Amino acid sequence: MLRLCVFVDNHSVFIVKSMNLRFVICSCFIPGCFLLLSGCGGQKLPPGIPKLYPATITVIQDGNPLAGAEVVVISTDPSMNWSSGGVTDKNGVVKLRTMGQYDGVPLGKYKVGVRKIEFPDIAPPPEPSVMSTADEKNEYNRIMKEIEDNTFIFVDERFSIGKSQLEVEITPSNLKGTVDVSPAIRVKAPSAPRG
Repeated sequence: MLRLCVFVDNHSVFIVKSMNLRFVICSCFIPGCFLLLSGCGGQKLPPGIPKLYPATITVIQDGNPLAGAEVVVISTDPSMNWSSGGVTDKNGVVKLRTMGQYDGVPLGKYKVGVRKIEFPDIAPPPEPSVMSTADEKNEYNRIMKEIEDNTFIFVDERFSIGKSQLEVEITPSNLKGTVDVSPAIRVKAPSAPRG
């Protein structure tokens, strides 16, 4: 059983309950083999996207690298209307990807948004059906409350996209940026509405 978490802006959190591991392996392995056999030859970009450069951003918090942070960059040029970003590694470094699938970003200035949400190591239970007993519904609610009570935000909301004043400029001679999201915080994440 594999638990996946999806992040949506404004700190809404949707948890994908479970997924068959064989499906994940097949859905990653088979396309990977196809790409390997077909040859790489560079990325084929959609029309309108300029050349992409292999840029990285290092995220620092209180002088230390921030691992596991979601980073989104938005161009300050209004004619560039695609998103780029990724997740920081253990060294706080994110290798930027455009539209979630193309390595790199176009040259230019970017606003940088950073977010890190940590979830407890508790598997969400299946949602009760209309045929579930009161005890089953109560147990479901108890576990979901435990998950909500133990989900924390580690980056101040003022660094989120739409609010952030953080900027980097990617140039041919400078493909690396650094942003500081200090001070470190640990705030309980707001509960997502259930219904």
